Formats: sequence, structure tokens, C-alpha cells
Amino acid sequence: MPTDPDANRSSFSGLDGAPTHDPADAATPPEPAAEPAPTGKPVPRAKTRSAVPVEPETTVEPDPEPESTSVVTEPESSRRAWGMVVVAVLAAALAVVAAVAVVRAFDYRDDYRSLQSQQADAQRAQDVAAAYAVKAAMIDYRDFDPWFAALRTGVDDAMRTQFTTTEPVLRQLLGQLQWNSKGTLVGSDIKSHNGSVYVVQVFVDVQVTNVQSPNGVKTTALYPITVDKAKNWAITDISGGVAPLATK
Repeated sequence: MPTDPDANRSSFSGLDGAPTHDPADAATPPEPAAEPAPTGKPVPRAKTRSAVPVEPETTVEPDPEPESTSVVTEPESSRRAWGMVVVAVLAAALAVVAAVAVVRAFDYRDDYRSLQSQQADAQRAQDVAAAYAVKAAMIDYRDFDPWFAALRTGVDDAMRTQFTTTEPVLRQLLGQLQWNSKGTLVGSDIKSHNGSVYVVQVFVDVQVTNVQSPNGVKTTALYPITVDKAKNWAITDISGGVAPLATK
């Protein structure tokens, strides 16, 4: 009967009694387990964990929907109504202030123009009276015609008639005195003003020679002259003629 060489091999060898292993047993790997036969259903794969840590997912809540503006609470409605009232009152107040400012601006403009017009009228009355007074002081007994012509220029009908009536007497009187004079304007001012009528005081230096003062005498004459704007700046009265104020 044949003998198995392995059966005679002792499981222990050596003097220390340690078991011995067959090198062939260690070199032969174990056979893999048989895979199950496919059944027609997919086999789920085993999930593998990633080495990278995964942050926990954060849930983002959606923004709250805006409240509908169609629904207005009672306090909010009242505040809105009062706000509209306040705005309306302020707008009305601003409109009134603007209107008053415009009216005052027009008033100031009208007042300024009126003042300018009054000053211009007063100056016009002074100029008319001063020019007339200087001409009225220029007399030459050798030729009275230029003097009487100047007296009748720029006056109203009443004054013109008066000079025509007194002309013969004045010619005789001044002729006998051999009156010769000339005037130089000193100044003028408004004595009074009533409506369109101005009374102007005109001061004229008058140099006079006559039979009583052959060497000449100088006087300052005052001519109160009335000028009426309503009569195209005509002279309506001369209150004193030549009135000597001082003798030099």
C-alpha cells in the first residue's frame, strides 16, 4: 500500500518543538469568493466617503414677501391725510407770500417811478422859472422891444394881456430913469407845490445903472414865479418883480 509522503511529515521539526509551515502553503493566495450570479437587478454600489469634510448645508430662507400696500391701517391713513393737509397749507402760504412780494415789488417800483417823476417835474419848474427871471432882469432903456418880447414868452394869456396893458407905463418910467440892467442866476428852489402848480423862488444878481446910480449898483433880486404844469409849463404869475435884497 503506497504511503503519503506528507503523512509521514511531522508537524513539528527541530529541537524546539516549533511547528513548521510549508512554504508552498504561504505562497498560495486564498481563492476569491465566487460572485453571485446576476439576477437582472442592478446591484447598488457601496458608498464611499470622501476624505474632504463636507460643510453642513445651510438653509436660506426666502425673503418675506412685502406687505400689500392696498391694505392701509387706520392710523397710517390718518397720518397720510394730515401730511397732505400740511403740504397743502404750506403751498398756499408760500403762494400768498410770493403774491405779496410781487405786489410790494410793483408798489415799490411805482413809488420809485412816482418819486422820480415828481423830482423831474420840480426840476422842470425851477428851470422854467430861472430862465424867465434872468431874461426879465435884462433891460436896456434904449431898446425895450427885446425885453417886452421876453416878458410875453412862456406865459399864459392872462400874463400876456397884463404886460400888454402895462407896457406904455413901463416904457415911460424906465426911459426917464435910463434904466440899464443885466442879471446872473444865483439859484432857485420850490417854495410850494399844489397839484400841477409850482411856486418857485429865483435868486438873481442884478447889476443896475440909472440916473440915480450912474456908477452902478448890484442887488440880489428875488423873483417868486408861479409855473403851471397843466398849462404846458406856462408862467401864470410873477409876485414881486425885481426886489432888491442887498446893496453892494
